Amino acid sequence: MRSQLKPITTLLGIGFALAIVPQAVAQSPIPGLPAIDLPKFTSSQTVSNAELDRGDVQLDGRKLFTIAAPAVSKSAQEKGTPPVESRIQGIEATINRIVQRGFDPNRLQVEAAIDQDSKLPVVSVNGQYLMTVTTLDAQLQGVDPDRYAKELVQVLRDGLMRARQERQTESLVQQGIFAAGLLVAMLISNWGLSRWQRLIKAQQERTQAEIPDDPIVSPNTAETANATTQQTIQQQLAKRQQRNLKDAQRRLIQLMQLAIWVLGSFTILGLFPDTRKLQPIVLSAPLKILGVIAATYLAIRLCDVLIDRFFGVLEDGEFISPEASQRLALRVSTFSRVVKSVFTIVLLGVGVLTVLSIAGIEVVPLLAGAGIIGLGISLASQNLIKDVINGFLILLEDQYAVGDVIQVGKVSGLVESMNLRITQLRNAEGRLITIPNSAITIVENLSKDWSRVDLAIAISYEANLDQAIALIERVGQQMSHDRPWQDKILEPPEVLGVDDLNSTGVTLRVWIKTEPLQQWNVGREFRRRLKLALDEQGIEIGVPQQAFSVRGTIDEKTFEDSTPRSDSHR
Repeated sequence: MRSQLKPITTLLGIGFALAIVPQAVAQSPIPGLPAIDLPKFTSSQTVSNAELDRGDVQLDGRKLFTIAAPAVSKSAQEKGTPPVESRIQGIEATINRIVQRGFDPNRLQVEAAIDQDSKLPVVSVNGQYLMTVTTLDAQLQGVDPDRYAKELVQVLRDGLMRARQERQTESLVQQGIFAAGLLVAMLISNWGLSRWQRLIKAQQERTQAEIPDDPIVSPNTAETANATTQQTIQQQLAKRQQRNLKDAQRRLIQLMQLAIWVLGSFTILGLFPDTRKLQPIVLSAPLKILGVIAATYLAIRLCDVLIDRFFGVLEDGEFISPEASQRLALRVSTFSRVVKSVFTIVLLGVGVLTVLSIAGIEVVPLLAGAGIIGLGISLASQNLIKDVINGFLILLEDQYAVGDVIQVGKVSGLVESMNLRITQLRNAEGRLITIPNSAITIVENLSKDWSRVDLAIAISYEANLDQAIALIERVGQQMSHDRPWQDKILEPPEVLGVDDLNSTGVTLRVWIKTEPLQQWNVGREFRRRLKLALDEQGIEIGVPQQAFSVRGTIDEKTFEDSTPRSDSHR
C-alpha cells in the first residue's frame, strides 16, 4: 500500500515580442466592425515568424484554423485592438451569425475566389464575405494562398455541418443523457473516495492511540540515556512512517476528488455548443494554481513516506552488521529529518516557480534577480553558511547523531535535536543547550560505537596487592558472564595494574569496554560487587594518611591546664 511519487514538471512560460511598425492585414470591411486599411502582400514577400502575431479562429469553442498578422509593439497594442484580434473577431462574428440563422445543409456553399484588386483568395459562405486569405496566413502554414484557401473551404464546411448537427434536438438529448450519467458517476466516485478517506483517518487515529505521541525527551541524567532513547527513537520513526503514509493517502484521495470534479465539469461543458466556451474557465489560472499547491503538498508528504521507508529498510537490512545497524538506529532520525527538509525546500521552490509561470510572470529574469539578491544575502550571513557547511560535514563524517552523548567545550549532554544549522543538547540538569554548528570545533562523543568504564581503585598499603588484583579480575569475569551484563560488556574487564602510589594508598586501574551509553550502568554494578568482595576478603580501601611532627618539649603543668576536665573534677 505504498503510494508512488509522481513527478511534478515545471511549466516555464517565456513571452517574446519584437517591436516593429504596426501594420494591418488585407481584409474587406465587415458589417458591425470598423473598416481597416490593409496593405497588399505578394507571394514573393515573406515575414519572419518572430514578427508575426497569430491566433485561432474558433466555432463553438473548437479551433477551426489559424491566421496571422504582423506583430505590433506593446505601446501600439495599448492604443487599440491588435490586427490579428480584429480579424478573428470579424471572422467569428460572421460564422456565428450564419450558424444562428440556420442554413440548409444541401444548399451550403463555401467558396474561394481570387479578388481582382488584391490578387488574393477571398472565402465566402452562401455568397456572404467571410475573409481574405493573406500571404502571411499561407506563409504560416508553409503553402501558397490558393492552396491554403482550398483547405479552409473544406475546414469551414466540416465545422458548419458539425455545428448544425450539435444543435439538433436529438443530439442535444443524447448529450444530456450522457452528461447526467457522467454526473452520477462523479457523485458515486466522490462518495466512495470520501468513505475511503474516513476509513484511513480512523486507522490513523487507532495507530496514534497504540503508539504514544510523546516527543523524544532525554532522561534527567545522561547516564540513563540508553534505557529509553534508542527505543523511543525507533518507536517514533515507525509512528512517523505510518502517520505520513496515512496522511499522504488522504491527500492523494483529496487530489483525486478535485481531479474528478474538474475533469468531469470540463467534459460536461464540452458536450454542448453553448457551454463549450466555458471550458477554459474550468482550467483557469486560479484552479491551476490550486492544483499545483495540492500537488506540491502531496509530493512533500510522499517524499516523507519514501525517505522514512528508505531509512527503515537500511536499518532492518540483513546486509548491515548488528553494530552498524544499532548505530544507524541512532542516526536514522537525524538523517531522515535533514533529507526531508532538503526535499521540502526543493519541492517548494519548484511549486513557487510553477505558480509564477501560471500567473504569467517571467521566471528567467526573476531567477536572475533572485541570484543577485541571494549573493548579497550570502555575504551578509556568512555565519549561517558556516553553520550549514559544518552541519553537513558533521552528518557526513558521523561525528555524532541524535541520541548520542557528547561534550563540546565545557558543556555536555544528550543530543536531543540536530539539523544543518544547530545542535541541541539536554544536560544532566534538564537544561536545553543550543549550539551553532559553526561553533563546534572539538567534540567528544561518549557513545559512538562503544564506551569504556575507567575505574581507579585505591587499596590500602597494608593490603595484599596480588590478592587484590586477582580479586578484581575474578569479579570482572563473573560479571561479564552474568545476565544481563554479558550483553552490555563487550570484552572482559582488563586490570591494568598499579597506576599510582599516593597518600591514599595504591591505585589500581581497571578498564571495561561496554556497549554505547552503558558505561555508567556497568560501572555502578561493578563498584557494588567489588565493594562486597573486598569486604569479604578483608581488603581495606585506601584512606588519606597524614603524619604530624611536634618539635620541642611541653611543660607538664601547661599540658594539664590546657587539657579539658570533666564536670566531676571541677
